[in-house]
Amino acid sequence: MSAERNAEGKEARLIDRLSEGETFVSARASFASSYKDARATFLAVLPHARSFVLPGFLGPEKEDLSVDVGWVGDSQAECVLVVISGTHGPEGFCGSGIQMDWLTLLKDSCLPPNVALLFIHGLNPYGFAWDRRVTQEGCDLNRNFVDFAAGAPGNPGYDQLRAHLVPPTLEGASFETAREAIRQFKSANGERAFQIARKAGQYTDPNGMFFGGFERAWSARTLDLIAREYALVGRKFVAVIDVHTGLGPYGYGELQSEHIAASQSQAIADRMFGPSVTSADLGTSASIPIHGSLQLYWEHLLGDGRYLYLCLEYGTFDTEAAQRVLLADQWLHVHGGGDRKGAFGREVRARMRAHFCPDDPCWKEAVLFRARQVLREGLSGLQRIVEGEFELPRGSGNDALASYAAFGKADWSVAPKGDF
Repeated sequence: MSAERNAEGKEARLIDRLSEGETFVSARASFASSYKDARATFLAVLPHARSFVLPGFLGPEKEDLSVDVGWVGDSQAECVLVVISGTHGPEGFCGSGIQMDWLTLLKDSCLPPNVALLFIHGLNPYGFAWDRRVTQEGCDLNRNFVDFAAGAPGNPGYDQLRAHLVPPTLEGASFETAREAIRQFKSANGERAFQIARKAGQYTDPNGMFFGGFERAWSARTLDLIAREYALVGRKFVAVIDVHTGLGPYGYGELQSEHIAASQSQAIADRMFGPSVTSADLGTSASIPIHGSLQLYWEHLLGDGRYLYLCLEYGTFDTEAAQRVLLADQWLHVHGGGDRKGAFGREVRARMRAHFCPDDPCWKEAVLFRARQVLREGLSGLQRIVEGEFELPRGSGNDALASYAAFGKADWSVAPKGDF
């Protein structure tokens, strides 16, 4: 086999050729260095995207903050693949990179008949722009979809540790006291009980981490407007891929299901994506079961067997590293004055971004490689649903709407104010 030659007629080094591969080039072009750049790139590719502007808040460069939504494909498509970025702020850099890579692929490709793609870019634009996991309300959006009208779930482990999870200082006596209290809790209850207490979701302490809110967040209400505007409830089937980072092996994208193991939606996920799908319900996922995730929204909107919701979770660094960077971020907000433009604020923001989207070309290449697998499997699965290979429930869109209307009705009664 003859080697490829460069412009001077010299043989190109194999390592250079590998570094200039299609995926690697896309990795450099797809990942933005700021929320402002990520949004501008997305809108440049999808100039007719719908923008839902967050009122009353600006980004670090005084830019507007917005959830931007683009539809690709037949507006009447029976099946829709939804891909969400930015549910958890700085994790949006990874999700946005995947969305841009997929959009690049679509420039010269066509979708299967009766299948469309819906891109939701920056679902939590405040957190994306300011490198915070939470929304402008201080809410973990992926804990916000409980039925507040019926009452939020309790978390007794959190209540026991509440005073120790965000101590007054990040070093010294009070910090060591908090660490010792956590060590004693782990010793008495185990690591899993600690993880549930810390991050399953809590609804009593707005200054604590993994706070699910007291009411529906702006981004959650915006998601509902998007679903209605694009008539998702009337589709035959909707598959949702919500991109997250920070949990699991470095660079690997785990497809985490939060469906009940015995559900029809879980069975469909297994058929579409195979054994790479993990289940929090079965204990095969790197994630613990959590309260109020986005899965609950789609469940009540569409009903079991008419949708699937999977988190595409990419590993970065270890759990201890995540705890340290999230603690510093929350400490800055609660005890440190909240200045994210000052020296310590800039350091915290840089650490958040480095943890949740490592500036490592190998990590980014692995991200896009896995995401392309998920895209291929997702589109193939939806095509099979269009062709009738999957037996779906016979419930209509009206049935789903009736069920959905009963879910936290009061929480959806006021639309999010903004530039709609």
